Amino acid sequence: MESPLDMSRVELPDRLCTWCKVPMNKRLVGGKQFVHYTCPKCIFQHTSRLGAKP
Repeated sequence: MESPLDMSRVELPDRLCTWCKVPMNKRLVGGKQFVHYTCPKCIFQHTSRLGAKP
């Protein structure tokens, strides 16, 4: 059986804004299952799942 993803040892992936090409702010959401990105310049948002779907 697989153990849950240990966020203390995982580096969150960086992402550039699709429009501005600046580094986006990132935070964990959804019970630490998703990374939510927000552009500090244009407020573009993107969410990515961490790991495989349950």
